Amino acid sequence: MEYPFVSVVVGIRNEEKFIEECIESLLHLDYPQASYEIIIVDGMSTDKTRDIVQKYPVRLLLNERKNVAAARNLGVENARGDLVAFTDGDCKVYPGWLKTLVSEMINAPEDVACVGGPNLIFDTDPVFGRVVGHAQETFLGSGGSAQSKNSTKKHYVSSLPNCNAMYKKNTIREAGYFDERFVVGQDGDLNYRINKIGYKFLYIPEAKVLHHRRGTFKSFSVRMFKYGMWMAELFKKHGEFVRWYAFLPSIAILFAVLSLIVSLVYTAPIVVLLVLMALYFVLVFVTSIQVIYKMKSKYGLFALFVIPVQHVAYGLGFLYSFANSLFLSKARSPSDI
Repeated sequence: MEYPFVSVVVGIRNEEKFIEECIESLLHLDYPQASYEIIIVDGMSTDKTRDIVQKYPVRLLLNERKNVAAARNLGVENARGDLVAFTDGDCKVYPGWLKTLVSEMINAPEDVACVGGPNLIFDTDPVFGRVVGHAQETFLGSGGSAQSKNSTKKHYVSSLPNCNAMYKKNTIREAGYFDERFVVGQDGDLNYRINKIGYKFLYIPEAKVLHHRRGTFKSFSVRMFKYGMWMAELFKKHGEFVRWYAFLPSIAILFAVLSLIVSLVYTAPIVVLLVLMALYFVLVFVTSIQVIYKMKSKYGLFALFVIPVQHVAYGLGFLYSFANSLFLSKARSPSDI
């Protein structure tokens, strides 16, 4: 096997709890040490993250813009390798991770720009976080996206999450780098643009990364709200939906509100709404059984709560982004236009 030089980039901010575990896993890869570098890009951490990183033989760069998109761009710009692999500071890679990605890239067709693998759950994470992770592996939780589905078969996908992905560096440059306006979802935006210029993404189930889920109700709901906002911003930027299911939670919320208003005069809409809600909760119940099976624990029943919260928070974030844009456009004076 050939061992081309690879730059592994990790964008972080305030990761003192997990960064040591991440770096240790990267230092013990089953890949020649002289054939890869580890670039840690710190977003001006205010905890002990930087002190921990400086104990290790890695390159440390400072990211004054702080967000992940800027960190990844800085990493790419400073990468010595023609291949750039990404993971996150709260991840732990398997020993064969990099060798698997490189082998698949070498043997893939020329139009494959990126290879990546599953985003697995730590069994030691808090119960709520594990429920969230397993719920998002289901179709109802992710719409079948490679971000969460974690298939066991190698296949082409439309996008790969950057907690576990390796790119040809020149394709990132050709697509215009990561859009630093996106605080969340910058990898989805880049991947969309890479797809549009004719490149493909290959999912490799053997290239495994464990990803901590820091699960609390507040952090989860806020994150889902931000994801909804990001998806709306992607739609406004590109003029089409990047993921087919992106608008469904928002449509459901609008339909529910409209049905309740119209029901003051007509009963038919509220009947339709109740039937649809009943069908939805049947699907949620079936999904929770799947989560119980995955977790081998009764705590999988929390999915009955987690999935509706995810959909509502996501849908509200999507609607908020459009409402905010409408408000700002109306607030402009004629002289501003």
